[in-house]
Amino acid sequence: MTRTIEVTSNPNLAPVFAKAVATSRLKSGKALPVLDVVRRDIQVDPSHLAAYNQVSGFPLRNEVPSTYLHNLSFPLQVTLFADRSYPYPLTGSVHLSNRITQHRPVLLGEPVTITVSTANARPHRRGAMVDVLGEARVGEELVWEGVSTYLYRGQKAPGEVEEPAEESDAVDGTGSIWRLSGDLGRRFAGVSGDVNPIHMNPFAAKALGFPTTIAHGAWSMARMLAALENRLPSAYTYEVSFRKPVLIPSTVRFVARQDASSGDWELALRNNKKGTEHARGRITAGSGG
Repeated sequence: MTRTIEVTSNPNLAPVFAKAVATSRLKSGKALPVLDVVRRDIQVDPSHLAAYNQVSGFPLRNEVPSTYLHNLSFPLQVTLFADRSYPYPLTGSVHLSNRITQHRPVLLGEPVTITVSTANARPHRRGAMVDVLGEARVGEELVWEGVSTYLYRGQKAPGEVEEPAEESDAVDGTGSIWRLSGDLGRRFAGVSGDVNPIHMNPFAAKALGFPTTIAHGAWSMARMLAALENRLPSAYTYEVSFRKPVLIPSTVRFVARQDASSGDWELALRNNKKGTEHARGRITAGSGG
């Protein structure tokens, strides 16, 4: 049977993170739990949404960005990671990619129920990968789905390691130049609840091998989508994978190319000077993919 954790309000993530780190040493690598974390009938706070939109680049409007629904699901993910039945430690985990499907826009004022679960633990050449599944419903209507894929370095999962598929180069060329301030990590932490110190404290970042603080992957995902927000259909699937961390402060270049026949978008976020690929994305019309 599925066990359910009910979250009745937006949790303060600092103690939940602390619990997840504290339970890391108790993790056993056993099978994924049959566990849902649910928060029902969420009323989006217009002032919080406005703050999120400002940091992420979305305009103020009556529709809730699809990445904001991911933002609402993130505390539920951390709550799941902190549960003792979850077999992989938060310490050393890496957020690899996201896939978001918007079946239709959620309007400000609509109560949303979000559910998070996990599936598909599988081996990776550097550890184990797990998909964290999210869905959002207005009443009984499924309006949004998300898949966040995490790598747990040095961990094990059943099965054979699949060889990575060959990839073409991400799009490149001229694009929008974004100058990222040194306080970006703190500002996005304020609207996302993701208080991982590698985004806010340069000493913590250096202790984990980064020369300085790094931007949240969820910020990169949101900012790239916001740049195209007024050109997207009402239903779409957005896939993004994270390559090299975005150091802050820095200057990045956003490149987007639309296929004339299909209407699909190919996206890339690059270091403006070196051309280093930080993230790549793809947006396809419709919600059946």
